Amino acid sequence: MSVLLLPDYRDLLMVSAGDERSIKGMVTINQASADWLASRIDTGTYFDVLDHFGIDPFSHVNPVEDLVFNQVTTLNL
Repeated sequence: MSVLLLPDYRDLLMVSAGDERSIKGMVTINQASADWLASRIDTGTYFDVLDHFGIDPFSHVNPVEDLVFNQVTTLNL
């Protein structure tokens, strides 16, 4: 029996704070990424959070999507 363990993609979407003033924004962004991956908020809301803190949503998310979708294998039965 084999077990497939999927990677935790939250780690790929996390940000870190450069200084103590930025910690609140870091926590907000990281919580939003966890909520988005768990489908508790929609993509538009998540992108709004990123944009509010000066992060280009597409530049932040596209590399993660590329990594995720390039690891998926489709079987045609």
